[in-house]
Amino acid sequence: MTTLLALVPLIAAALIWWLFYRFNRPRRWFSIGELIFWDAIVLVILQLVWLIWF
Repeated sequence: MTTLLALVPLIAAALIWWLFYRFNRPRRWFSIGELIFWDAIVLVILQLVWLIWF
């Protein structure tokens, strides 16, 4: 169970990337590389919050 808890921030970041992608697809404001960059920032923030919480 604890191993699966470690995947929660990664799954949340993947969901956020998917939402960014869906929002950006009709508008084309950002390239895929920029979306990946911002998702990496979100993943780092989620990991830090997750480590403080647990």
